[in-house]
Amino acid sequence: MATFENNFLQQKNQKEELQKNVDGFLTLPERRDGGNPDKDLAKKLGSFLVNKGFIVDIGMWKGSWGCKYGNKKISINEYPMPEKEYEYYIFRLGVDAATGKQLFPENGDEADQYRFLHETGHAYQQYLINKESSDNPLMWYDRVLKEGEGKIKSTFGLLFEFCYKRRTANVNKGLSTWGNVPNYNCVQDPSSQNAVRAIEDANELVTMYLWHPQYLDAFLDYLSGTIPGYGKSSLHQDRLLKISEDEKEAIKLLIGEYIREMKIEMGKN
Repeated sequence: MATFENNFLQQKNQKEELQKNVDGFLTLPERRDGGNPDKDLAKKLGSFLVNKGFIVDIGMWKGSWGCKYGNKKISINEYPMPEKEYEYYIFRLGVDAATGKQLFPENGDEADQYRFLHETGHAYQQYLINKESSDNPLMWYDRVLKEGEGKIKSTFGLLFEFCYKRRTANVNKGLSTWGNVPNYNCVQDPSSQNAVRAIEDANELVTMYLWHPQYLDAFLDYLSGTIPGYGKSSLHQDRLLKISEDEKEAIKLLIGEYIREMKIEMGKN
């Protein structure tokens, strides 16, 4: 009995320590709080995923400036994010209408927090995939993209499918810079590579909202060409796709529903 109690207490302490570390990473800069109705949502999501067992460890990606999520573990960067990569991958426009403060994360600690949030978003994606395709999570992608009976028609599925179809129709371009990471070139099958890149696009759009809803709005304005001084040439340089006003509104609706369902899911605890 003593051994059982010791193991139980050890596991409890490890989970509490993990929760503390996740909370630390997701205690985001105070300047993004103003005008942000969901300023605490990121931290709540991290707690939910620890409790559900979809974040079980935080480690270090040795020799890399990157971050990743896999096998329920978030690996953070050993080295600082280079300025060149920061300037490409981090969208650097947008101000909070309520405070006038910039919305985008600065390079350094803020960018690291932002990328941890991005990987937390991948953990939630995995939670949804396991839920929506519980018998075989690997089949989730095929079930979303198929037609007819058996097709998954969830909000997450619709968002992924939208991003996937845009990438399929436009070679080497998508709806996020993170979907353009060159590492994905190792996926030989074109459809599978587009799926991997599209899941990144979908996750980054949600991450932007979790950072601040107006940050997502600014990015969608950028994609639709409505920010003065930025147009097709800027999008081409970033390997991003131009979207119509109707598509912009459709993405906002999808992300809004995704977040609404996320809150409901977390409320079931």
